[in-house]
Amino acid sequence: MTVLTQAQATKILRNLGWRVRTTSEYHTVVKHFQRGWNLGPALEVDGVVGPGPDTSAALLLSESRRRAGKKTASKHFSFSEVACHCGGKYDSCPRIWQKRSAFRMMERYRSKSGESLDVVSACRCPSRNAAIGGSPTSRHLTGRACDVAPHFSVATVKSWGVATHIGYGSSSLKVKHIDNGPRATVNTPAVYTNGS
Repeated sequence: MTVLTQAQATKILRNLGWRVRTTSEYHTVVKHFQRGWNLGPALEVDGVVGPGPDTSAALLLSESRRRAGKKTASKHFSFSEVACHCGGKYDSCPRIWQKRSAFRMMERYRSKSGESLDVVSACRCPSRNAAIGGSPTSRHLTGRACDVAPHFSVATVKSWGVATHIGYGSSSLKVKHIDNGPRATVNTPAVYTNGS
């Protein structure tokens, strides 16, 4: 089985949407990839591509899917889709840190809705979050949230049980935000307005 070099892995990670400029940043980005990858069994999160072959194999699979025009993080979602919208404006932004559990939540939402899910916003660095007036405790900051379209009613999304929290727009009862932060209630997702 192939074990990628740091240079090979860096090239793939950049192709998938990350910014990698230093060795330290490289190890952090590898951890983010390992925490989010959802196209097979969970990866060990150690920030290392070798000597074990699992992360190398996962990177190679994601890259081959990207080249084939398929999704790179999970069956229906790519890492680049969840990247922070600051576009690298803020030097401290790690770009992508969506958790595996969040990709699974997004897949369940998509499956229950019977429609494709458009990611409006997922990862949001602290600077971007502050610039748009996001909550300082937003789960976008931790890679556990997704603002979604199309929008379904709060009652419908609650019945699906796909998220621990759902947020809706103040002008409608249509869900615009889902996250899987710590559960507020045992069987029912917490519901709040302007859920970002």
